[in-house]
Amino acid sequence: MKEKECITRFKILEAATEVFSEKGFDGARVDEIAARADVNKAMLYYYFESKSKLLEEIVKKYVDESIELKKSILKDMDVQDQDQIDKAIGRMYDFLEDKKDILRIIIIESLKAQDKDLPIFNSLLASFELKIKNIKDRGVSLSKEDEMGLLIESFFFNTVSWVFFLTLGNRWAEFYNFDKSEAKKKFKEIFLKHRCVFYGEFINK
Repeated sequence: MKEKECITRFKILEAATEVFSEKGFDGARVDEIAARADVNKAMLYYYFESKSKLLEEIVKKYVDESIELKKSILKDMDVQDQDQIDKAIGRMYDFLEDKKDILRIIIIESLKAQDKDLPIFNSLLASFELKIKNIKDRGVSLSKEDEMGLLIESFFFNTVSWVFFLTLGNRWAEFYNFDKSEAKKKFKEIFLKHRCVFYGEFINK
């Protein structure tokens, strides 16, 4: 793909992310997405055949970037080294903070979806599989019940908590009159403490 085409696709995806985040998928209009991307509607449909395909591409791009980051973090990481763990958590937080609009879209569309193929489940499947593989590669034997426990922890106590803090954290701090940077620091501290305890049960088997 030529550089100009890549730039146009990027602009359309960025505009769609903004509009979906602000108005939800159902409330988003293709005309507005095209206008924000500074392209005409025909050009938008040239790259993406429908609004659904736009959303699908946004989620896919997020998943691909997330997986690459996690592979980079997990490669040669010593899970007993606290400094390495702190840096890994910091990198993931910064990545997710940058993607909070996409996370908001995924959550909203998942809450509205009626079938089993919820966007949030599909977007996290590869990431969860990578996590389980990483633990097994360290020589840890996991039963089906262990895997279910890991996925419950990863989804309900990790992903969901991160998403809600990233999307509501600043307003939460304002409501309770806390310093935003201090709230962010405390969230990371509590999150890290929880993660170390939970994963230690598997790594140290």
